[in-house]
Parts: sequence; C-alpha cells; structure tokens
Amino acid sequence: MITHGTDKKQSSVLKSISKMTFLPAVTLFILFVILNIFITRRFLTSGFMIGFFTANAPLVLIAIGVSVVLIGGGIDISLGAITCLVNVVFISLVGNGWSFGSAAIVGLVIALVCGVINGIIVGFFRVPPLLATFATTSVFGGIALWIMPTPGGSAPMGLINWYNSLFLGLPAPIFIIVAALLIWVAIKYSPIRIWLYSMGRDEKKAYMSAVPVKWTQLFMYSFSGLLAGIGALCLTGSIGSGDPLAGLPLALSAIAACVIGGISLSGGKGSILGSVFGALFLGLVITTVLSAKINPFYQDFFSGVIILVGVIGATLLSRKFMNKA
Repeated sequence: MITHGTDKKQSSVLKSISKMTFLPAVTLFILFVILNIFITRRFLTSGFMIGFFTANAPLVLIAIGVSVVLIGGGIDISLGAITCLVNVVFISLVGNGWSFGSAAIVGLVIALVCGVINGIIVGFFRVPPLLATFATTSVFGGIALWIMPTPGGSAPMGLINWYNSLFLGLPAPIFIIVAALLIWVAIKYSPIRIWLYSMGRDEKKAYMSAVPVKWTQLFMYSFSGLLAGIGALCLTGSIGSGDPLAGLPLALSAIAACVIGGISLSGGKGSILGSVFGALFLGLVITTVLSAKINPFYQDFFSGVIILVGVIGATLLSRKFMNKA
C-alpha cells in the first residue's frame, strides 16, 4: 500500500513536470550560465550583468509578445520592423525637440496601431497570419527607412544612463521585463487566456464554443505590437541612436526563443516563461561564442550549431518528460 501511494505521488510529480513546457529552456539557461562562469571573465559582476540585460531585453520583450500570438495559433514576423519604426520615430521626435515622455508615448501608440493593423488583417479579413505579417513587415520597415534612410540621431542621455545602470541593486532592464510579465499575469487571470489557448488548439471549436475569435486575434496582435514598442525603446537605450535596420533580426530570433522555450508553432501549448528563458539562452550563446574567442568569420556558424543543438536538446527533454508522465 505504501509503495502504491509512493508511485501515485511520483506519477503526480512527473505529470506536474511534464506540464512545465519551459523546463528544457530553463535547463539550457542554467547549463550555459555555469559554462560562462568558467569561460567569461567577470561574468557574475554587476557590470557584465548590466551589459547582458541591456543587450538582450529587447529580444526578451519581443519574445513575450510573439509568444502570446503563437499560443493563440498565429504568427507575427513583423515585430522586428515595428521595433525599427518606433526606434526611428522616437529618435526623430527627440531630435526635433520633443520631450522623452511625449516621444515615448507617440512611439508606443505607433507600435500599438501597427499591432491593431495586423490584428484587423488577420482577424477580420481572414488573411493567413504569415502572409499578413510578411506584407506588413515590408510596409513598416519601408516607413522606417523613409523616415531615417541611414542610422543617426542621438537618444536622450537620461534614457541611456538609466537603462545602462543598476536600479534597486538590479540591472534596470530587468524591471521592464518584470513589468511586461506582470501585464501577462493580469491577462492570465482573465478569460482572454482561456480564449488564446482554446484558439491555438482548435480555432473552429473555439468559435463554436462562443470564443470571440476575431477580437481575441485583434488583442493578441495588438499586445505583441505594444511589446515590440517597449522593446524598441529598450533597443534605443542600448544603441543610443536611431537605426532603421537594427531591430529586423529580432523577429525571427524571438520566434526561435519561443520554440526553445517550449511554445508550439501550431498553437495552444506553452508558457510565457519559456520564451523569456529561451531568449536569455540565445543571449548566452552569443556571450559564449565571444568569450571563446572564436574567429569572427566563424562566429555565426558556431552560434548556429549551438542553437541547433539547444533546440534538439530542448525537444528531446520535453519528449522525455512527457513520456515519463
């Protein structure tokens, strides 16, 4: 009887673990933290941590945004272009004498509008999300290039100094990431979370179950657009200027971070925490390659190999936990 009870407890624990889709990403993150403790000089110092989170906060925020879209059964590859657009608009307004607050609000409103446009095209005009966001990537990116054809301008020193500093003993970007996660926590305890997961599993069944599919799609693309806008302000604080191309690589990197974090591309499965740890893992990969002093000509190759191994490892770990459960 005792053995039977123990087996039941073990089975319950394994089932709980199997539901933690972010666990493989956490495992990879911890492994690379340990690795970098040995190969990266001053890895655990406050100076390095500030630099790490300063560089990777934009990716983390965009990954949070795109994870909501993926969970809802969609995809958004336009977030990099939205990031570029907000970046150049913000820098242009500041250069024309606008205050930081006013320029930031305009930038975030533009990001939200871009997300709303994606949501309307996908949700109300029923255009496949990949094609819709591929098209809007060109539109948003084209506007960014029209506004600022070449990199230039300068971010307010107050933004740069605060963003690249410690706040309450922690790197300032951490508080921005936590704020984004708290927004999701508020959403998590609303019907929207149920609607997102049900749509991701089966959109037709969700519609038959009275889920407001169109409005939920509008919400998830608007949310991802807003997160891209916040990520753009972080990117501005990191690079200190405007660049119409700087944010483009972030879109696909964010999707990769979500996949590593256990979020299914087919929708209806995954956790926001997975996208956060997936993005941080990608940041650690770059740190590892740079610390290993690999020839610059081969850095992209080795980064790609490590990420590929990480994706395979995360997938195998996820399957192992599910099979045990």
